[in-house]
Amino acid sequence: MNPHIYSLMSGLTHLDLGDNEFKYLGTDWFTDLKRLQVLEIDGNHFPVVLEGTFGTQYKLQELVLSRNRLAKVTTHAFTNLSSLVDLDLSYNKLIKLETQTLAPMTESLRSLKVSGNNLDVAELTFVLQSVTKLRELAIADMSIASEDLPIGMLVYQENLRLLNLSGNEFTHFPVQVLSPVPKLSVLDLSRNKFQGLDERLVARLESVGTVRLERNPWSCDLCHITPLLSRVNRSASFKKAVCSVPAAVKGRTLESLNMASLSWCGSGVGYRDESFAGLPLTHNTQLGLIAAGAAVALLVVTAAAIVAGLLYNKHHAAYYYTHEEKRGPEHNAILQKNGVLPNETVIKKVSIATIDEITKDPDLQVLANGT
Repeated sequence: MNPHIYSLMSGLTHLDLGDNEFKYLGTDWFTDLKRLQVLEIDGNHFPVVLEGTFGTQYKLQELVLSRNRLAKVTTHAFTNLSSLVDLDLSYNKLIKLETQTLAPMTESLRSLKVSGNNLDVAELTFVLQSVTKLRELAIADMSIASEDLPIGMLVYQENLRLLNLSGNEFTHFPVQVLSPVPKLSVLDLSRNKFQGLDERLVARLESVGTVRLERNPWSCDLCHITPLLSRVNRSASFKKAVCSVPAAVKGRTLESLNMASLSWCGSGVGYRDESFAGLPLTHNTQLGLIAAGAAVALLVVTAAAIVAGLLYNKHHAAYYYTHEEKRGPEHNAILQKNGVLPNETVIKKVSIATIDEITKDPDLQVLANGT
């Protein structure tokens, strides 16, 4: 478009140039649009925002640059945007965002969307320290893994109300990340890789008004879904989570289950061989499994000791009786000393008296009485 056309509409406050074929964003395009409050240039093809591009837009409150091919936003691209409230840079090719770039809007910015870029999370955490009045933050679809999420990422965001973390690689989520944001009312954890949530996180999520959990591979067994299921009636956000495994409950929502519906960890039809190995167990579940394993080990050791004792006694008895006839001259000498001739046959007879016989025989009664 010929930028001179804008001189005819100097009173324009809202301009939408989205979803066109612009491949270049000129620094002089919007010079005459000094009253702009909303500018949408999303869905185009320009790769860079040059310095001074929005130099005359002192009243601009919303700037949408999403879904372009932005690989760079220059240091002074947003100079004079001291009234900007909403900045959307999502789904571009940004690998770096400098703190100085956002410096003009440190006091005004309330919403920052950088989803779908290749930004380093540690660097982003540093950038967030300069815009401390955010109420909305979107960092979805950035392939962030649980171990890469800095615990102190939100330490300066005490006013945050909405946090979008959808479409990442989270298998677990440190509850400490949410400690600095007591006013959080919307949390989007959908489209991650959660198979279960630990009890501390679930308890924290209860205080968040809306939590999106859909499209996670929930493992609905006793090891992983218990914290969520035990609170399913307290929070509407938990009810619509859909089970992925095991097959017996696949496709069912949590609100349709009870504890009796759950199988033991990783058991039953519908689990892949590798599915259980990577499941994030809750703290109590880990302790339970350790205790159960210790109990099983103790039973095995006890049983082995009993069997070994029985085998030893049996072997000892067998040895005594099978070697009795092999006793030599010493044995015969003992018999002679006791008045028994060596050639006499000694017959050992063991008699067992029944209770009736003891009661009838006076001699046995004496023995029974211990006298």
